[in-house]
Amino acid sequence: MPEQPNPYTPGAGDRPRAFVGRDQQLALAETIRTQLEAGYSANCLLFIGLRGVGKTVLLKEIRDRFAANEWLAVYVQIRPSISVQRAFADVAIRSAEHLKSGSRLRRSLKKMAEQGGGLQVMGQGLSIGGTSVADSYTDLRDVLRTLCMAAQKDGKGVALIVDELQSLKSKLLSELVHLVFELRDDLPLAFIGGGLTYLPAKISRATTSTERLRYEPTDFLSAGDARRAVSEPASERNVSWEKAAIDEVVRLAEGYPYFLQLYAFETWEVARRRGTFSKITTKDVASAIPEVERQLNVGLYGSRFDKLGPLQREYVFAMASLMTANPSKPRERVRSSDIAQALGKTPQDCSPVREGLIQSGLIHSPAHGDLEFSVPGFLAYVDGRREDK
Repeated sequence: MPEQPNPYTPGAGDRPRAFVGRDQQLALAETIRTQLEAGYSANCLLFIGLRGVGKTVLLKEIRDRFAANEWLAVYVQIRPSISVQRAFADVAIRSAEHLKSGSRLRRSLKKMAEQGGGLQVMGQGLSIGGTSVADSYTDLRDVLRTLCMAAQKDGKGVALIVDELQSLKSKLLSELVHLVFELRDDLPLAFIGGGLTYLPAKISRATTSTERLRYEPTDFLSAGDARRAVSEPASERNVSWEKAAIDEVVRLAEGYPYFLQLYAFETWEVARRRGTFSKITTKDVASAIPEVERQLNVGLYGSRFDKLGPLQREYVFAMASLMTANPSKPRERVRSSDIAQALGKTPQDCSPVREGLIQSGLIHSPAHGDLEFSVPGFLAYVDGRREDK
């Protein structure tokens, strides 16, 4: 009998077999699509959340749903290693092949490519077809207007889906927001994005035109959704989980989607090594924990910690010390002013270090003046490193 393929996907941005807990977010995106198709204006929608909660998976699912409704849906992830402008143009051209044959949008996109229409995206030059131009704002505006007008005649639209928005420089972020606002009132342009929790503050600093941006949190999964995320992929393979086993994975993962996939993946591997199996047990979960912890200490935890400079390490050590001052009842969050006091500095002195840690995604501020680590279990890791130094 062939081996049971592992149905869990703990990789960054990998789509889980059971896409759960995001019905509200998907419904909002669907509302935007139907509003624009009906000729109404619609909010820009930005999903914010910590790393590892599934924002990328959500945005790609939305892209696929828009595309299934014959929209030109372009997904771009802002990363230093990827040319954003090339990604936008390449995706736009490839998307033409998936549009309805004979649609005005498809014809317009292909004609643009054949004629060498310029395309500048967020401050860098590129062309669809080979001709580069200098004015990024004007060029992208004109390209999007042309495509939106063609889509409008088909009763469809254009969806610009941008991930990791917080990575854009403030000037380019402001330019992008203004461009979208200029087009969206009378054209079917859906702007949907994703970013870390400090994205609203960054956009507010970059531009005053934020009244028509809707921020939607993308949080950890509820216990019920977490159980579905673990049980449903196994059920597809005719494998079940003992109730106590799935309860333990849900407890260990604390609703963090990446952890759910990682614990489930490694538990499946333990069960697979037993031979042919149809049930996953609590013993399998217990046997998987050391490998999960090894991967986290070397990968997620270790890689983030090892990137820290001396002042950043000093800051997170002070933060962990305050959180574990009462070992029987560790605190999930602390005041930034208390960290500064523990370091013998003023909050203003600590501000650059604190902001750098927030922008890296290592810590975040759930409420004004409060700080907590962004990943479950990272406090224990930092505390251990503090004791080893």
